Amino acid sequence: MSGPDLRAIAAYYGGKFAGKECYIPTPGHSRNDRGTAIRLEPDAPDGFVVNCFNGGRAEALAVKDMLRSDGFVPALGRKRQHLNHAQREASRKAAIARQAECFTKQVQTAEVARQRLERANAADEGHPYLSLKRITPERLWQNGDWLLVPMTDIEGNLWNIQTIRPNGEKRFLAGGRTKGVFWWRGRPEVKLVIGEGVATVAAVSRATGLPVVAAMSAGNLPDVAAMIHSKQPDLELIIAADDDKAGIEAARLASQRTGALIALPEDISNG
Repeated sequence: MSGPDLRAIAAYYGGKFAGKECYIPTPGHSRNDRGTAIRLEPDAPDGFVVNCFNGGRAEALAVKDMLRSDGFVPALGRKRQHLNHAQREASRKAAIARQAECFTKQVQTAEVARQRLERANAADEGHPYLSLKRITPERLWQNGDWLLVPMTDIEGNLWNIQTIRPNGEKRFLAGGRTKGVFWWRGRPEVKLVIGEGVATVAAVSRATGLPVVAAMSAGNLPDVAAMIHSKQPDLELIIAADDDKAGIEAARLASQRTGALIALPEDISNG
């Protein structure tokens, strides 16, 4: 099965084409982020695969749906539908409207996050989750028995919070931005460790004394690493990989994009 026209896709979505891949914005993100890679793969369904550096399976499926709706990929069970210019323009405008609606919701949720942090207190070191994970309360807040984890962008703007209950249940504020934002502890000067969750990187900080960043998910890790690398290219980055398939793959992608070293759990515990 032949794949889609990557040059046409790159041109239509404002991306770029390189070899057997093109890079385009991920749905719901800035049109300048180019966080999605589309690669021709003859043995794959529809002849291509999608990899979202700033997302996961849900975002990749959304990209495939977008390509189908815009006529670049045949609809399921149907031959490819070639849209005319007017149809593609209408689809493009609808996509822009969806992105604008998503951004508006993210801004509103960021304000809710700010207000919740303003009402919160510094986290109690005796909180059950902190005690269980042996995490110090630095840069964590608490409202009642819920921990609040601030999530900021590379410029330090607050976009969301992760709430953690005493039993370890975690939630993000609904509608809030989760891609390209992170939690940090310590000011990096020479080295910085980037991992997925707060507990993971806090343990690294405790063991090594190094500043750390939590990308909050495997799908978000490569994007966060790339943003930090672009901001501070001389900073030595170390990716603390979670010991599972998704974690190792995310660490590999982050390393490819930044040249960062990868540390597995046993490396950290021994270091």
